[in-house]
Order: sequence, then C-alpha cells, then structure tokens
Amino acid sequence: MNNDLNDTQLENLLRGLPPAAASHSLVQRVDEELQLDMSWLSTRRSKPQRQTRWLTSASWAAMGAAAAIAVMSYLPQQASPQALASTSTTLPVVQPGSTIREWDDTQERGIHRGRSQMAEARALVVSRELGTWVDPRYGSQLTMDIPSQRQLLMPVSYK
Repeated sequence: MNNDLNDTQLENLLRGLPPAAASHSLVQRVDEELQLDMSWLSTRRSKPQRQTRWLTSASWAAMGAAAAIAVMSYLPQQASPQALASTSTTLPVVQPGSTIREWDDTQERGIHRGRSQMAEARALVVSRELGTWVDPRYGSQLTMDIPSQRQLLMPVSYK
C-alpha cells in the first residue's frame, strides 16, 4: 500500500472528518463568562445625587454667616458718622503733623540725548518720605514711611 498522499487527497480526507464536540466543562465555563459579561446590563444604576454637593456647601456657608451675625450682635456698637454729626456741631479733622523727605542715595547715569536732541544728565535719586498725621478726637497718631525712586533729568550746556 502506498502511504504517500498528495495534497489534494489529504485535503479531501480532512474535509471528510467531522469536528469533535466541545466538552461539557468548556461549554459551562463559556456560559459562565458570558453571564458575567452580560450582568452589567441587568443592573440599574441610580443617577448620582448632585443636589447634596451644593446643598452641603450652602449649608456650611449659612452656618458661618449665622455665627458671624451672632458674634457681631454681642460686640459693642460704635456710633455711626451720621450720629456723630447730629450730636456735635463741628466734626474733628485729621491734622497733618509733619512730613520729612530724605535723599538716601543718588546715582549718576551719565549724559544722554533727550527727545529734543538736547544733552541731558540723568541721575537716579532714592528717597524716603516720612509722614505723620494726628487725629485730635482720640489723640491717635499715624506714621508712614514711603520709599521712592525717581530719575532726574538736568539740561547740560557746553558753553
């Protein structure tokens, strides 16, 4: 007998073989996997409650406002400007005490041509202004130290 098969005979032999049936355990595992994959379709999800998020924030803000009002109601009240105006004939005015300006540093920046093509000497001046104001009603005094930097332009003549 000839054991050598050519390609066409082999193909015909394979076409004639019936497929083997799947085992019972394989069928059961595939069925379980399909049921797990399809289980998400059957469950109903409720919509997330978005009302409670803003409601919680609003309730905390309301409690804070209520606490602030309660604290403010126990604090001593100051007289309003209208009440002061009705009780006294003249309103006290804040009086300037003194103002002092000091130059801390000057730096020469050289000679440059300005917009009008005139020679100008430039200098950077670092200064400080110390101002004092007095309130005669209470005798309180306010002192401020205000630093500043300014650039001075001085015309230069070559005559």
